[in-house]
Amino acid sequence: MRRFLVIMLIVGLVSSSVMLASVITVWDVWTTGTMKPVIDEAAVRFEKWNPGMQINVVHIQNDPFKTKLKIAMGAGTPPDIFQSWGGGVLKTYIDAGKVYPLDKLNAWLKAKFMSSAFDPVTFNGHIYGIPAESVTGAFFWYRKSIFKKHNIQIPKTWSDFLDVCSKLKKNGIIPIALANRTKWPGSFYYMYLADRIAGYEFVQKVLNHEKGYSFVSDPYIQAGKMLQELVKMGAFEKGFNGLDYDTGQSRALFYTGKSAMILMGSWLYGAIKREAPQVIDDIGIFNFPMVENGKGDPDDLVGSPGQDYLCITNAAKDKRAAMLFLRNYFTDAIALQEAVAGGNLIPFKGVETFVTDPVVSEELNLFMGAKHVQLWYDQFLPPELGEVHKNVVQALFGLQITPEQASEQQQKAFDKYYSK
Repeated sequence: MRRFLVIMLIVGLVSSSVMLASVITVWDVWTTGTMKPVIDEAAVRFEKWNPGMQINVVHIQNDPFKTKLKIAMGAGTPPDIFQSWGGGVLKTYIDAGKVYPLDKLNAWLKAKFMSSAFDPVTFNGHIYGIPAESVTGAFFWYRKSIFKKHNIQIPKTWSDFLDVCSKLKKNGIIPIALANRTKWPGSFYYMYLADRIAGYEFVQKVLNHEKGYSFVSDPYIQAGKMLQELVKMGAFEKGFNGLDYDTGQSRALFYTGKSAMILMGSWLYGAIKREAPQVIDDIGIFNFPMVENGKGDPDDLVGSPGQDYLCITNAAKDKRAAMLFLRNYFTDAIALQEAVAGGNLIPFKGVETFVTDPVVSEELNLFMGAKHVQLWYDQFLPPELGEVHKNVVQALFGLQITPEQASEQQQKAFDKYYSK
């Protein structure tokens, strides 16, 4: 069956190509990992199926990539296709007229990918990138045996969630494991609460610094208050702001059953398989609870609906050839299967046929049900604003500032940045 599918795809690709004679240069940051061979081999197959085409894939390390791309964009010598995380950084290139909108692929893109897949790369109604890597999202991961022992149901509302935390605490269990030394793990709570209270559209307007929208607003102030409510009730282990996620300090609490839950990205599942395979069958996930009377959609997620995107520059000499490569990047069944086998959940409709793991399938269902996936703030925002956000949220967790001060500090930084 797989051979038949691939043959049909090859026939379709060859018949639709027009003997193009172009050299397309692609820049990405996949110097290692599972996606490097996926795009390399997809490029080789594409050249074979489209005689005269040459795809030059250049892998550059993360930080040098950002500098190199910025210089190339400024000099008018960018690659034909470049990798982007979407959000504010991409928008600066779009506003400067450097990125080509994929309007000619619009109908195909919406038909082939999950509805939320284009949120980080959609501006003024135009899509500027195609998802090229795994969807990632933050979920509550929980120990099924602990919930069962204490007759705890998965919480649907914020009030339910607080009740769950109280019940766990009364039974001597740390409700939530958190290691917030690196700041980003705590940011998940603030992002989710703002989303559940205000809704996706409001948050987007704040993050894009649109007139009339601000962090100094009831939704963000309320998010700060609810975050600190968790801290004050003892929902986290002592000293959590000084613990390091990268060294596994919060994961160890979760693995040993000292804590019942952890709010973490989908990459946690791979860590569990490596570090604590003995608990893998005791792991469940659920979405962040809804906030009563909030305007946010409880099915929406915080994460990345594509993690990495491939975009075409306006400087590309053969945009048709570049679009053909993007269109066939994951239409290529071999590339899609290889990506999923490497642990990458591509937001392509039909990817579920390659998924066999029940937890991964559950993750996929959450993504499929989300109308929007709010991109991580520290990826959506310019780097300096992302750092301000993380610093402020860590201070909120430490009860060092008030929710009002947190909103004021972030908005002040935004106003200063966008006044340049």
